[in-house]
Amino acid sequence: MNPELMIFLLLVAGLVLIVMELFVPSGGMIAVMCVCCFAGSAFYAYRAWYTDHPAWWWGYLASLIVLIPAAVIGTFRLIATTSLGHRVLLAAPSEEEITPYQKEQDHLQSLIGKRGRSLNLMTPGGMVKVGSERLHAISDGLMIEPNMEIEVVATRGNRVVVRPVENIGTQEGIEPNFAETEPGELDEEQRESVDPFSSEEAV
Repeated sequence: MNPELMIFLLLVAGLVLIVMELFVPSGGMIAVMCVCCFAGSAFYAYRAWYTDHPAWWWGYLASLIVLIPAAVIGTFRLIATTSLGHRVLLAAPSEEEITPYQKEQDHLQSLIGKRGRSLNLMTPGGMVKVGSERLHAISDGLMIEPNMEIEVVATRGNRVVVRPVENIGTQEGIEPNFAETEPGELDEEQRESVDPFSSEEAV
């Protein structure tokens, strides 16, 4: 067969296979066939032109450098403008689709540092109430009992991450209960905590 014809046929076959590779999932088989076509075309071009017509050989290589990227770019543009292409490549989300999600994220970020209460047992997911809002929440590694005071420390997706607030002094809403004693007297709890055998009478 005429070498020039093989050069042309294999080159066209390689370009067609580039288009097919971007449209048809083949697990890389079409890509391998495409490389073989270009390699075969280059082999025939080398044998036909490298010695007798070196200018044609270098012109052929230059055409490969131009045609292969052009085929890839042209295929992607074709995909972007056809209904078949829209099925192959997922369209980017529109601004209308992104804006509500971004507003929700900004609102959840604004809750970081605020406190509320757990509405159920969190192991680790559950519901919390911050202000007047009921929110889906995730515990920060600890199981949280119902009606515990919590603090929002982060966000994760569309949920807030909370941790229990460590009680300092007394819990919220409970007043301390100090028994009134006379100076020098001990209350019942203090008497029970005294071990009569741990000390000796002073001399």
